[in-house]
Amino acid sequence: MEKRTKRENELIRLLLHQNEYQATNYFSEKLSVSSKTTYTDLKNIETYLNENGLTIDRVPRKGIYLIGSKEMKERLKGMVQQDRVLVLEDEEYSPAYRQLIMISSILLYGEKITYDDYAKQFLVSKQSIKKDMDEVLHYLKKTELLELNERRINALEKETVIQKVYKKYLVRYSKKYHPHVEKSPRGSLNFLAEIIEPKILEIVNDFIEKIMIHTGKILNDYFVYSLKLSLIIFLTRLKAGHHVEKQNEFVFKDLQKMQLYMVALNFSDEINQELNCLFSKNDIQYVCSLLFAHSVVPGISDLPVDQKMNAVTNALINEMTHLLDIKVDQDEQLFQSLIAHIMPMLHRLKNDIYVRNPLKESIKKQYTTMFTLTQFASAVFEKYYSLFLNEDEVSFLTIHFQVAFEKIQSTKHVLIVCGNGLATSELIFNRIKQNLPASVIVEIVTEKQLLENPVDDIDLIIAAIPLEIEKIPVLHVSALPTAEEVAMIATYLSNISENEKTFTYSKENSTISLIPFIQKELIFLEQSFYRKEEVLAYLIQQYQTLGLVNDGFEESIIQREELGNTSIVSGVAIPHSAPDTVKETKLSFMTTKQPIQWGINQVRLIVTIAIAEKDMVIAKDLVSALYDRIDSKECVDQIIQSQSVEELMTCLKRREC
Repeated sequence: MEKRTKRENELIRLLLHQNEYQATNYFSEKLSVSSKTTYTDLKNIETYLNENGLTIDRVPRKGIYLIGSKEMKERLKGMVQQDRVLVLEDEEYSPAYRQLIMISSILLYGEKITYDDYAKQFLVSKQSIKKDMDEVLHYLKKTELLELNERRINALEKETVIQKVYKKYLVRYSKKYHPHVEKSPRGSLNFLAEIIEPKILEIVNDFIEKIMIHTGKILNDYFVYSLKLSLIIFLTRLKAGHHVEKQNEFVFKDLQKMQLYMVALNFSDEINQELNCLFSKNDIQYVCSLLFAHSVVPGISDLPVDQKMNAVTNALINEMTHLLDIKVDQDEQLFQSLIAHIMPMLHRLKNDIYVRNPLKESIKKQYTTMFTLTQFASAVFEKYYSLFLNEDEVSFLTIHFQVAFEKIQSTKHVLIVCGNGLATSELIFNRIKQNLPASVIVEIVTEKQLLENPVDDIDLIIAAIPLEIEKIPVLHVSALPTAEEVAMIATYLSNISENEKTFTYSKENSTISLIPFIQKELIFLEQSFYRKEEVLAYLIQQYQTLGLVNDGFEESIIQREELGNTSIVSGVAIPHSAPDTVKETKLSFMTTKQPIQWGINQVRLIVTIAIAEKDMVIAKDLVSALYDRIDSKECVDQIIQSQSVEELMTCLKRREC
């Protein structure tokens, strides 16, 4: 059966329902096309009508009429009705297709094309074009887009909203006119050929096929189809100079997406070469979100992994299993994700290629213990490859382990919301964080973030502003929370995390103390140093003189300082070394008379962490107990004010400052 367009089928239907002769312009008006197009369509369907025992009779000044028996006409009516769906994909000049072109000009390219130009392009009347545009504008008015100005997108419109609205329209169009595409997405998207640059269609098709081969996971048909549309729209807008705005999502929701950061980064490099388009940081994170939403997982199935890389990955996982005391070594996806990250990471480090992790500072702040433990475990790369990991690389690995940890350990999420900048939020954060288990994740957010994001998986909101959130408990505190309010928060959090395994030191389930790992010879009060290099040289010398470390201790300390900022916002520097350079686990404490610039923070307290390999089993509790005492400004100030070794030791013995 020869296929016909939807408009040709509609013309046959009109002819079959005639009771009298009609002028050609009657059909043109019904179909919203020009008379010339109607003449062409009549010629195209004539053979089909003849084959079914019907002919078109043309009478000058009277019009046209379909001649044939009533039985033949009834029979053809049924056939046309059944054929309708089969011919939709060949439709190129229907009102629906014209409207698709129009909405693409507005949303995809930001163009304002005149009605006359559209009329010439589609060979229809200007009136028909106006009718089409009215329908397009009516549709857009019902979406979440801001009001259009003279058929142009509002300058304040969010890029993600534009892309979302356009994709929704494409899905709606293809469901109606190209239903086979969604069910067989590996087929052609030819209906977009007049709208999307062929190179973009080709790149997106190849990319999706590659990631399925690369990761070893075949996506279902709908995900492939949906991801194709999303990437095609994103790249078309990107090439036109439009970048995605910063996504104000909660950090804990970003972690799983960020496992795909390297996949997105490689994609951005490829696009830059092929289309000469530079991705912004937000663009890369947006691609991570798209991949994650369509069930793409990190992994390498098409590349050989040598024995040494297998060994270092297993060693890293085993070390973290040991440190966390949680069986992350049984998580096959963790192994695949790490291999997929470690392979290009080693290449980067060997070639001095630096990749920034946009979540690094948030990870260091919100996942302090996991970050620190991952940093310790990363010493395996020094053993196997003589490579030191910078803080960006450590934070990438932290993401993978945190995601694996949360699969096993039930995690609670707490938001702190304040109205007067970050100062109050930081104060609340520092006052409560020191008593929290790692299974409670606390994040500072703005009121705007809170309103723009779903809060279904939030367990508690601590607010210093009036808030009414349905179904989520809200604890209201004053702008400068009192000791009673902090105690109230601590009690609530202890209840929601009751009976859960924790990272942090607690009176109930741990007897670890810092005191056995401190000796008086490593406490130095009110020192007159001015530069961090002087402090490090002095401390390293003390450890060496006491015979507590090996020859590689100095290199390990210096190397870690070069790789990242080892100070924290509470005003403490925490230099540390690889465990294999330490003979005996010892902490040192130094206070200075004046602040010293240490990375991005000024500090007056320097705590050296030197943990020997034989004591790595207690590293988790030791690090957590230490952070309990130095994670808030108030606690740090008490230690700095110590006038004697005994006073400092007394301060460190306290559970709370």
